[in-house]
Amino acid sequence: MLIQLTDVTKSYAKDDSWLFRSRTPVLKGVSLSVNHSECVGLVGESGSGKSTLGKIVLGLEACDSGTVSYAEELLELPRYQAMSVVFQDYNTSVNPRLTIAEIINEPLLNEPLSPYERDRLITSLLAEVGLPAELRTRYPHQLSGGQLQRVCIARAIAPNPRFILLDEAVSSLDVSVQVQVLELLQTLKQTRNVAYLFITHDITVASFLCDRLLFFKEGMVVEQVDDISQLNRVADPYTRQLLEAAGYLEIPFLNHSSNP
Repeated sequence: MLIQLTDVTKSYAKDDSWLFRSRTPVLKGVSLSVNHSECVGLVGESGSGKSTLGKIVLGLEACDSGTVSYAEELLELPRYQAMSVVFQDYNTSVNPRLTIAEIINEPLLNEPLSPYERDRLITSLLAEVGLPAELRTRYPHQLSGGQLQRVCIARAIAPNPRFILLDEAVSSLDVSVQVQVLELLQTLKQTRNVAYLFITHDITVASFLCDRLLFFKEGMVVEQVDDISQLNRVADPYTRQLLEAAGYLEIPFLNHSSNP
């Protein structure tokens, strides 16, 4: 087991008035695990708490209760080497004043590399994500969305992490570019032996890349699918609605109350 969450809860304070402050629950007893070299998909609508869960996994926020456990190999490494992240918005996740080479070099700043070694590594990373070396001197605004997201992926794999969080990492891309980036992520998963937590609202995208799927609603995991080939056998009404909307179910959704 690489990462294990058990009964994780999270809530945020909201100001109802100057006299009374209540809290809004966001995560309600979430348990999940990510194994070595595995891609786990977390599927749910916007506002369901997926991104909050991602921040807790990365250690960017603390949970209110429950436990988050990491394998020893993650704990032995600096955080930037153990885990990395690729966000949905590739434009805001890079510094527009940096060149592509400088962006990819960000997680390598503390590495004891000579200028020659650093240059070779950046060129190698560009090639690994399918980009030509001449892009290294360009700036983010000079690249297409697909190219820039590949740069973000290159930056994420630069320190050779064991785990990468992908937070809606392809949802801002055109469909044809999505397929290319998903195939890239699939290849990197195999060649680098890396594990993913893939957060998305798109079941089709998730089923393409992921080994297991967790369906998320209102801060809770409502169903887990361990075998993607059995996706059409889900039982939870919410999950079946999502699958039907995505064209995965050939029969109309049946509410439990209407079942014989």
